Amino acid sequence: MIDKAPVMVLDEHGRTENGFGGGLKTFDFELDVPGGPVHFEVHVAQRPANLSDLVPLARMISARLSLATMNNLRRDGACVPCRKGCPACCTYMVPLSVPEAFRLWDDVSDLPADQRGSVYESCVAAAQKILEAVPQDLAGNEPTQTDSLHISRLGGWYAGLRLPCPFLSDGLCTSYQDRPLACREHLVTGSAAPCRGEGPAEPSVVPLPVSVLECLGQLTAELEQSELEAVMLPLALPWAKENIERSRQTWPATAMVERFIEILRETTNDGRQRTDDGRRREKRLSIADWRLPI
Repeated sequence: MIDKAPVMVLDEHGRTENGFGGGLKTFDFELDVPGGPVHFEVHVAQRPANLSDLVPLARMISARLSLATMNNLRRDGACVPCRKGCPACCTYMVPLSVPEAFRLWDDVSDLPADQRGSVYESCVAAAQKILEAVPQDLAGNEPTQTDSLHISRLGGWYAGLRLPCPFLSDGLCTSYQDRPLACREHLVTGSAAPCRGEGPAEPSVVPLPVSVLECLGQLTAELEQSELEAVMLPLALPWAKENIERSRQTWPATAMVERFIEILRETTNDGRQRTDDGRRREKRLSIADWRLPI
């Protein structure tokens, strides 16, 4: 229904998933990436939207950019081992943007009661293991002025837990179509063996021309007038439950999409996230009520 989908993504044939085509504002834009520009077309209803309403659009953009990157790499002769069914990176830390955390809560809430309870229990069990394993030097609620922690260190600590994603079952992702932006944007070249921790080599991660995850985070920070945040996947459901009122805030859908596209374009051209005065925004990873700079 249009009430539940103020942002409607057009597929490559110019059709909306729910068939609405009239009375909507259309955004037609391109993002320049290696190998050639990628074209997008989106219908947006003239009505309020919340943060989770942007997630299908962000997923589509991320998927198209990742595919364009993979095709360009393969044209250059590179081997990209990433494919559906490969769980080699499914013990890595997966950060969700705030809109994704709220969308996950909405999606899980729509499941039948037995499935909903199973998913929630799996996430809570993983969250408990994470919080029990937090090193003392990472356990403070606020970072100190001398804290030089980076995402690589935090990611290394998390990978050392060898904690499977709560949505992984028998080596397959049970939410593959709705997987996080971080998963869509994680590409490697060469062999998948380093992803499994086999051998001394590090995975050869391919940087995308733009991180849709970071752009969606920046948009959220601007709308809420807050710092950039991300939430660890296993903690996203309890986090979203704690912030349910925040998830219900709305803004004009067309204004949200227009600014999101501007951020994507700016980032594609500039190659990094910046605030209006040119300084890099600080990002934080929320672990329930525990935050770390990343």
